[in-house]
Amino acid sequence: MTKDTFTIASIGFDERDQNVLLTVVALAKNRLPRFMLFESSPDKKLADILIVNADKPDAIQRWNAYLKLHQNTATISTLMACEAVPPANPNDKNRYLKKPLAATRLLSVLEEVVTTEHGYTAPKAFEGDITSNGDALVSGPAAGANNFSALVVDDSLPVRIQMKKALHNIAGRVDFAETGEEAEKLIRNNTYNIVFLDVILPGVDGYDICKLIKKDPQKGKTPVIMLTSNSSPADSIKGKMAGCDTYLIKPVRKDIFKEVIHEYLGLE
Repeated sequence: MTKDTFTIASIGFDERDQNVLLTVVALAKNRLPRFMLFESSPDKKLADILIVNADKPDAIQRWNAYLKLHQNTATISTLMACEAVPPANPNDKNRYLKKPLAATRLLSVLEEVVTTEHGYTAPKAFEGDITSNGDALVSGPAAGANNFSALVVDDSLPVRIQMKKALHNIAGRVDFAETGEEAEKLIRNNTYNIVFLDVILPGVDGYDICKLIKKDPQKGKTPVIMLTSNSSPADSIKGKMAGCDTYLIKPVRKDIFKEVIHEYLGLE
């Protein structure tokens, strides 16, 4: 089974940046991958990811000592946090984060690290693969019509890519948002025929975005399809209370996705 929980430790962080780490842990609590603060124990002596305050010489010294001590053990992924990110250097294998740290940006980088360096595989939006032409998920009048606009709100890049492919042959326009705040801006400035909305998002969550849409007199009838990796009945109830039209569990079966598209876009 693929590992989906990773530990993070920090060197030289002040209270503000430590609070950012706590925010990241809270954001990732009910989503994948999960991140938790590292706590040393007899069977776990190394964190998966180490974040170093590169602006503090003593933090760099402690980092070098840490690496030297554990040079013959498992690989440690390192993120260097600094106010002035250095120019790209092919000989520098470190990853850099600009300070002050932002929780949503840090979460995105952490997900990239565990995917590229720790073998994490993100959950798929659909069962099976989706080809660039939508894998014939929707056919007939939808194919080539391109009369619909869609908004996909999901902080997972693989999910956004799969949704783009799935909607390729029915939507003339597909907008994407990674956070609730980005979604709010797009919803206020645009009108969509359908919205696909992840439940767990950095910042404003999917339930609040759904309420925003449904309370708008001009956009309240827009179909909102909530997506989640959690099959908890409580989440389904919360989605209905927020006003969503239906609730899909990722990875979504292709036949169910096709039924939803045809039902809520009025296709034959």
